[in-house]
Amino acid sequence: MPAGADPATAQTRAMHDAPLRRALAADAQLWADFLALCDCGGRQAGSASEQAALQFAHAHLAAIDRGARLEPVSYAGWRCREATLTLEDGGALTCNPLLGSQSTPSRGVSAEVIDLGRGAPEQFERRARDIAGRFVLVRHEYPFSPTHLHRRRKYGWAMERGAAGYIIANPYPGAGPVAGSSGRGGQAGIPALGTDFESAARLAANGPRLARVHLKLTGEDRAAQTGVALLDLPGQTEAWVVLSAHLDGHGLAESALDNATGVAVALALARAFAPLIAGCRRGLRTCLFSAEEWALAGSSQYLDRLSGRERKSIALNLNLDTVGGDARLTALTSEFPRLDAFVQDAAARAGIEFDTYQPLMGNSDHYNFARHGIPALRLVAGFGRPQSNVRHILTRGDTRDKVAPSELGAAAVLAATLLWQALNADDDTIADLRQK
Repeated sequence: MPAGADPATAQTRAMHDAPLRRALAADAQLWADFLALCDCGGRQAGSASEQAALQFAHAHLAAIDRGARLEPVSYAGWRCREATLTLEDGGALTCNPLLGSQSTPSRGVSAEVIDLGRGAPEQFERRARDIAGRFVLVRHEYPFSPTHLHRRRKYGWAMERGAAGYIIANPYPGAGPVAGSSGRGGQAGIPALGTDFESAARLAANGPRLARVHLKLTGEDRAAQTGVALLDLPGQTEAWVVLSAHLDGHGLAESALDNATGVAVALALARAFAPLIAGCRRGLRTCLFSAEEWALAGSSQYLDRLSGRERKSIALNLNLDTVGGDARLTALTSEFPRLDAFVQDAAARAGIEFDTYQPLMGNSDHYNFARHGIPALRLVAGFGRPQSNVRHILTRGDTRDKVAPSELGAAAVLAATLLWQALNADDDTIADLRQK
C-alpha cells in the first residue's frame, strides 16, 4: 500500500475495482446506446437531431437517478440559408460552410485564391503580402497529433492579414468536405467554408495563374439555447469528480466517432458507478455538454457561471471525446504533470496499457476545466495514428461502421480505472494534482 493511503479506501478499491471493470467490459447496453445516438443523426446544435440526443441522454441519466436534470445554456447560434462556391467559368465546387461563418454581401464575393498548403505559420508569413483581398486555401489536419494546427488558428491568421475568405480542404481523396466551427461566435469575421480534396485540386491547378472563385454565403446569427444533461451522485464529502462528454456534432454524417462514443461510455460509467458512489470519498458528477463544436461554448458557459467555491470543489475532470475508432487510447493531461503520473499509476496497477500526452490541447471540453485550474484530462483514441479510423471525424465518413464494440469496452474499462482512483484517493494526493 502506498505511504499515507487510507486502509479502508484501499480495501474498498480491492473489493470493487476489478468486478466493476469486468461488468463494464460486458455491458451490452453500452453498444446499444452508441447505436441509438447514431440513429439521432449528426446532432448539430440547434437541430432536431441534437434535441433528440439531449432528451435521450437526460432520460438515461434519469433512469439511473431521478435527480438528473437539464440545465439551459445560451450560445451564439447561427443557421445557413444559402452557400455556393463556383469557379470563374461557372463550374461548381464543393461548399460546406463552417459553423457561424460570416455572410458575404448579398451578391456574393469574387476573389482570387491563394493556396497556402498546410497553412503553417511560416507559409502565412512567406505570403503575407499576397493574402489581402484573396481567399486563403489551407488543408485540414489530423487533429490528434503533437503537430496539429487547429483550423481556427489558421482562420485567425487569414483574417488578421485581410483575407476575403477562408477555405479549408479535406486532404483525403474521395472523402468529401470537412466540417467544424469558424469560432466567430457572432463577432466580426470572414466567410469560411470546408471543401473536398478534388475541389482544392482544381483551385491549385492553375500554376502561376491564381484561380478565381465566387462565393455566396448567407447565414443568420441568432441567440440560441441548448442544454447540459447533468447527474450528481454524492459521495462522502462535498468534493466531485466530473465525468464529461459532448453529444453535439455536425450535419455531414452520424458524428459516431465524435462523439457518440464518448457519450455512450459516459452513460455506461454512470450506470456502473451509481451503486458504489455512496461509499466513495468523492461524488461523481456526469456532465453531457452540447455546443462543443461551437468553440466549446456549452462547457465554457457552464463553468464560467459556477461560483469559485463550486469550481474548487471539483477535484478532477475526465473528458471522453472520440474514444473509438482505434484500439490505442491516450490521456491528454493538460500540463498538470502530477496528473500525468497519477493516471499512469492508476492504469499500471490495473495492468492497462495506454499513452499520455502532457501539453494542453484546446480542442475539447477538458480545456475549459483546465483554464480554471481544475486538473483535467481528455481520453482519446488514435492519438498520433492518422491511419486509424479516427481520421474520418468532421467528415461524411464519421459513421458507426468506423467503431468496434471492443474499442468502447476498452475505453470504458480504462475510464473506470481512472475514475475509481480519483473518487477514492486521499485528499493530499488530489490537492497535489493542481500543482504545475
